[in-house]
Amino acid sequence: MDQTVTPGQAAQLTGAVSFSGTPPVVRWKLYAGPGMVNFGDATRTNTTASFSAPGIYTLELSADDGIHAVGYDAMVVTVTHGIHVSIALTGPNVNVSWAGGSPPYVVQRTESLSAGSWSDIVTTSVNGTILPITNTAGFFRVKGQ
Repeated sequence: MDQTVTPGQAAQLTGAVSFSGTPPVVRWKLYAGPGMVNFGDATRTNTTASFSAPGIYTLELSADDGIHAVGYDAMVVTVTHGIHVSIALTGPNVNVSWAGGSPPYVVQRTESLSAGSWSDIVTTSVNGTILPITNTAGFFRVKGQ
């Protein structure tokens, strides 16, 4: 399953190999990406990976039983700086500011966390925005590149 991590956070790699007979040789490797990858144990289907730089990495899991064609599967890991959001009431407005991530940023709002339905409020390249307070309760989040 593809995933997103922040720099310094290890990605959890989970793989599965079906076989009958001799267990195949399993190996994780970097297929594409802007930096280096350090695997916890590249010879295990379930391991971790740490990344040297932000960006999009494609990791490949192979299984070779020495008889059949080598089997491959890939996963994509996006390494991006986390976004830390601060929200403050200022008169009739909500001041939403953040640090981290990369533009463009999208500020989103939902009335209920259980609904899971987020609406885009504003797209910006700066690290903050001021929004008018509405008559309903709400939650905000900021997404970046």
